[in-house]
Order: sequence, then C-alpha cells, then structure tokens
Amino acid sequence: MADAVTISWCPHGLGIQGDGDNITFMPASEQENESLPELADWIDTAHCIYIPLEQTLTRYIQLPLKSTKHLDADMLLQELSDNAGIEPDDWWLTWQIKANQDGVAGLVFGIKKGLKYSLQNTPVWQHTPLLLIDGWQRLNAWLDGHEDKPSVAVVDMDEEGMFFGFYDAGIWKGMRRLNGDSETHAQQMMWSLQSMGFDAESTPVLGRFSADIATHFSQATEATTDNLPHRHIANLSLAKPTNQTKHVLNLRHGKWASKQTSATLQAWYRPALFAVVIVCLWLGSMIGSNMQYEAELEAMQEDITAAFHRGLPEQPVIIDALAQLRQAAGGNTSSNHKNVSKQLYALSQTFINTPWEMQDFSISKRGINLAGKVKDLDTLNTIRTDLAKHLGADVQIADTDLKGDEVSFRMRW
Repeated sequence: MADAVTISWCPHGLGIQGDGDNITFMPASEQENESLPELADWIDTAHCIYIPLEQTLTRYIQLPLKSTKHLDADMLLQELSDNAGIEPDDWWLTWQIKANQDGVAGLVFGIKKGLKYSLQNTPVWQHTPLLLIDGWQRLNAWLDGHEDKPSVAVVDMDEEGMFFGFYDAGIWKGMRRLNGDSETHAQQMMWSLQSMGFDAESTPVLGRFSADIATHFSQATEATTDNLPHRHIANLSLAKPTNQTKHVLNLRHGKWASKQTSATLQAWYRPALFAVVIVCLWLGSMIGSNMQYEAELEAMQEDITAAFHRGLPEQPVIIDALAQLRQAAGGNTSSNHKNVSKQLYALSQTFINTPWEMQDFSISKRGINLAGKVKDLDTLNTIRTDLAKHLGADVQIADTDLKGDEVSFRMRW
C-alpha cells in the first residue's frame, strides 16, 4: 500500500504529493466539470485533500448572540435560507464564528450535499481525515503573525488566478477566488474587497501578488513580481496540517468526522490505550497465576492421596484437600479466572467502542472500581451502558467531577 498522499483539487485537475517534494499532475477530464475527479489507481490513502474555494458557498454571517456556545449548523442554515435564499437541505456547512461587539460573526462555508455524498461513496475521499478549503488555508497562512492588526486585506496570487479576503477586528469579513488573468479581474477584486469593508487608502495589504496588482493598493506591504507558483504547488507547499493545526477549518467534522485511529489520534487517546493495555496485561498475569496455583494444588492433592493409600491401603480417601483449599480461598479457582476473563473482555470491548482516559482499575471482595476521564457526560453514559451490556450486570456511576472540558468519573459494579 502506498503512503498517504496530499491532494490539491482545482477546476483544471489534481496535484498529488507523497512524502517527498515531487508532485504528480492529473488534468481534469472533459466530463468531470464540477463533479468529483477520479484518482489514479496507485492512490490508496490520502492525509489531506484541498477542496477548491470555488466549489463552496461562502458567506459572512452576523448574529445577535452573546456567545458561540449554542451556535449550530441548523441555526446557520436557517440564517442562510432567510438572507441568501439557499435550500437548507442542500448544503453541508463548516464555519469559523467568533464573538464581537455586535454579537457573533464570521465566515460560513458550504458544499452541496450531492458533492458530500460523492465524497462519502468514494473510498479514498471518504477515508481522508482532512478536507480543507484551499483559499481559507492559503490566506490564513499569510495572516499568521498579523492577527493583531485592526484590519488587513490579504491577496495570494498564483499562475491560474488569485485568492483575496478582508480581515477586520479578528474576524474574516469575506473571501473569494478569481480565476484567469489578474489584470482583467483587478477592478472586480477591488470592488469585492470594498464590499467586505476594505479601504484602499488606509488599509494595509499583505500576501503574494504581482507588481501590477500592487499599484491598486496604497498600503501594499509585500509583492512578487515574477515566478508565481502553480495553484497546486502553492497549495501543497503549505505546512502539513492536522486537526490541531492553527487556522485549520475541516469540512470533516461533527457526524462526518473521520473515524481514523492512526496519525489523527487525539492527544489523550494514546496514554489511555496504553493504560488499558497495562490493565489487560495485569489481568492476564492474574489469570496465569490462578491457573498455575490450580495445577500446583491438584499436584498436592495427588501427593496427599498417594500418601493416604500408602498408610491405609484398605481405607477410602475421605479428605479432599483441594476442595478445602478452594473453600478457604473463597470459591472455585477456575470460576475465579473465568470471571476475571469476563471482566477483561467487557472492559476491552467497551473501550474499543468508546475510549476514555484510564486512571484507576481495582478488584476487591466488594466489587470492581474503575476511574477515568471523558470529554462529556454523554460519553460517560455511553461507557456505563456498554459496560453493563457486556457484563450483564448493573454498573453504577459512583462519582463525577466536571472540570473545564473534561469529566472525571468513578464507576463500580
């Protein structure tokens, strides 16, 4: 299987980059138009795919809310339906909304549900954890380090066209892509920026643009006069992103978040998995020790029986030493290690379905105690339900403690 690649998609085709710097170009076929392009047979997995900004719905939204806490896709879809005339059922959204003095505001991006279904039904696209919007990533890369500016326009040109947007008071007011000759679209770019709130006389401009485009700005801070990169090269030259990378805006979120468990494991998942492995090894050693003691006790029973027959050859054996030892130990050893096996199985199956951060696991005469951390109460209830199902016993949540974005808990059964 080939290594995971990074893919840049634009109307002209695909750019594909593996672990090295080499980029393979795949021109778009005539029948593709705006549909999902076909990938080469040698591509098995992809780490990230850049979706062209032109394929998205892009809108600035301002809402009179005190915070973004209760903001969700349904609310944004209703706002877009009321003010932009879109059909809510046709779109899948992602967004970056922040609080400001008038409520909450920011950019909302959407892709057609038809495109989303095509992505879901194509293996490589469906298993790619990061579906990013190229214009968003490119413009934010130039903004990095300049977020403290009161307002700034950002322009990023390439051989095929240019991205531009306006950033004001910590919030993007708009983004757009124009394809084709930059000079032909220069005036259209200025009109679009001005509609976002840009003032050509006083607002600084940064990014990558030609000297000709720079003449339209009074406050241009950077300009590239030649050697503009190909769009795919500019996209694939961005730092390799993860879901934790600054400015990443992933179309794969919520119910559509990637279920991959390789390089994209959450930071707490690995130590939690390690803790469960340690517990499993400990339980396994306990089972092994119990089985060893069982064998030793059986051997002792045979020795006792043989000695009894040597001393009293005509008398039947009326003492079961092994049974007495088992009774003294509190029950049948074989049953004990079978019960431990059941606990181990229930714990591992529950963790596979809903992982958590393991903190403590103990077995005593009074029962079993489990302590750990999860991200929310819904996850905790799911763990309790699954454990009870696998154990066939009642599992109680003995204690919970909410701290920030985590819930500490203690269960017993």
